[in-house]
Amino acid sequence: MKAIIFMIGILFVTNTNAQKFDCSSKITEYQTLFKAKKISESFDAWNEVRKNCPKENEGVYTDGIKILQYKVDNAASAEEKEKLVREILKVYDQYNKNFPLSTADFEVNKAMALVNNKIDSKEEIFNLLDSGFSKAAKNVTDANTIYTYFSMYCERFTAGDKKITSNSVLEKFTLLSTMLNELETSNSAKANEYKTALRGVNALVKDLATCENLSDFYTKNFDSNKDNTDWLTSALLSLSEKCSTKPVFNTLAERLYAIKATAQSANFMGLASLKQRKFPDAIKFYTESAELQNNPTEKAKIYYTLATGLLAGDSAKSKELLNKALVLDPKMGKAYLFLAQLYANSAKDCGKTDFEKKAIYYLAVETANKAGIAEPRLKLTSLKTADDFSKLSLTKDDIARAKMEGKSMTIGCWINETITFPEK
Repeated sequence: MKAIIFMIGILFVTNTNAQKFDCSSKITEYQTLFKAKKISESFDAWNEVRKNCPKENEGVYTDGIKILQYKVDNAASAEEKEKLVREILKVYDQYNKNFPLSTADFEVNKAMALVNNKIDSKEEIFNLLDSGFSKAAKNVTDANTIYTYFSMYCERFTAGDKKITSNSVLEKFTLLSTMLNELETSNSAKANEYKTALRGVNALVKDLATCENLSDFYTKNFDSNKDNTDWLTSALLSLSEKCSTKPVFNTLAERLYAIKATAQSANFMGLASLKQRKFPDAIKFYTESAELQNNPTEKAKIYYTLATGLLAGDSAKSKELLNKALVLDPKMGKAYLFLAQLYANSAKDCGKTDFEKKAIYYLAVETANKAGIAEPRLKLTSLKTADDFSKLSLTKDDIARAKMEGKSMTIGCWINETITFPEK
């Protein structure tokens, strides 16, 4: 009986304390103080919330990291700075303990807190990154983090770490380069960061990741990974840029495509066919890749590649694909430039009279000008191209003499476009 009364007493005190501490008001208090740059006061209020309301919401931890980082940036000494950084690491641990589903990559974040704040603790940093990437690589999206991890991995390999072999370096290279390629595609706003990191990753293994070594590596490991689509995709991406002529590339591409036809697997088959000079097959696979692609911008890129490469000799088909690309990506100025060049190249063949030939150049000028409007970075190229074509185009006098001011004319041939001339 006494035990029951004792337990009831404890619960009463606990509930009373919880009721006394208003989490919501205290959160508002520390946030207001932080915005006012009253950091010490903000920290004290936040620390109370951290202790009394650990499961209130995730913002308690993301805010706390910002507050602590501010204190780190303004630390008076190296000792104080490291002490505060260590406190950030504790916050990441507490964040993971209370919100594990949102913090799969917490070890990676802890490592980068040490890196970004220049805390000299290489062994600790590497172990955190190695563990974090093994558990939650798919959650990592920062280009510098990916490069940092691979740089440290290669450094340990070069230093003779027996746990890291040339095979494991190539495995890691395959994984991380694939991550960067995929992130570049899915996050265009940071595409340059991913490209820079990828160049760095490639430079780190330039002596090891030769076409011969990669070819041997993927050939040896194919049988044990032939049903692993992630591994096949990673391998193909690693080989795509410089090693797609190797027989193993075709083997991997055929296997991935056999498992499932997707935009990516069809694209690999297109590249494999192209390198084997099987051009009809290449056109078929690239077309299939475009049809299966759900990303409009990526679909547009495939149509543009086909239009300016394998099908460049078929003006009508090339134009059709360029127009498809422009519907999908209206900002693709280079498609207008190529289309303008197609028109100009056909002026003599499609124009029956001198006026018609000049009219086709007139159309080429109009089309070239659209490139600079669609994609401002191409403005100078657009103006230069239009200027070159205008020298062979209709003048105002030509239009006036033909009494075509304000009128329209249709150009047949494969061009099949109508031009409307300006009024006087």
